[in-house]
Amino acid sequence: MIKFFRRIRLKLFWEGNNGKSSLPAARYLKYALGEIILVVIGILIALSINNWNQDRIESKKEKLVLNDLIVDLKEQSNVLETYIEIESNYYKNGKDILNYYASNQTFAGDDSIYAKLTLLTARKTFNPIRTTFEEVISTGTIGILHNKSTRRKIIQYYNELERISMVIRNNNIHIIDAIYQPKILEQVFYIKDASDVEFNEINSTIFDYKSLNELRNTSEHVISVNENTLHIFNILEQRTLIAKSHLDTYLALKIETESLLSEIKLQIKEP
Repeated sequence: MIKFFRRIRLKLFWEGNNGKSSLPAARYLKYALGEIILVVIGILIALSINNWNQDRIESKKEKLVLNDLIVDLKEQSNVLETYIEIESNYYKNGKDILNYYASNQTFAGDDSIYAKLTLLTARKTFNPIRTTFEEVISTGTIGILHNKSTRRKIIQYYNELERISMVIRNNNIHIIDAIYQPKILEQVFYIKDASDVEFNEINSTIFDYKSLNELRNTSEHVISVNENTLHIFNILEQRTLIAKSHLDTYLALKIETESLLSEIKLQIKEP
């Protein structure tokens, strides 16, 4: 394009000179200035094309990152449903046992209560899905997300995921594993599930009916001691509250995940 403009300038230059071989200095100066202007125009056009191409490449990369985040958030939302169901069951079991105690003033005498006390020794670790986020942070490409508000929300969301993961991990390790589980396994007759035929058959192959009854009687005696009843009541209350806390956290996180997912989808649809 610059060559095209230059040819036109040369033609006009010589036509303006009427074929004379000697040119005034002013005409040379104008010609030189014209050359400089052409070079500047060429540079500006080249920069404009380069910037447009760079913006196009960055936009394509941004959409790839946003699409990967959408995949992660959809998976996170689905996994949260599983966590919600698990913690709901823990919470329900805790309330059922406490209601049984309120009615009977004891935790002993019912295999279904033993089973629920036993089930509450389990817990679920929260493993957030952070694959894409960690990649853009480690590579320093988080800045490719042009919408500052959305970018800030993404960072805050994944920081919150990490905080939640740490809190739940600490609750599991320091309360459920360290306090609730050993105390229950020490005092309560272990029943995986009162209706689990296979598990009951396994026990029957190891112990005879008399031995199993003796274990039940021993457990009933131990947990009927006032001090032990108080201890079980306290740790059960704590275990139930932890389940409720985890449940509420997951429910709130589910809403936040869906909200962020919708916002990112809108970014993808932007022209």
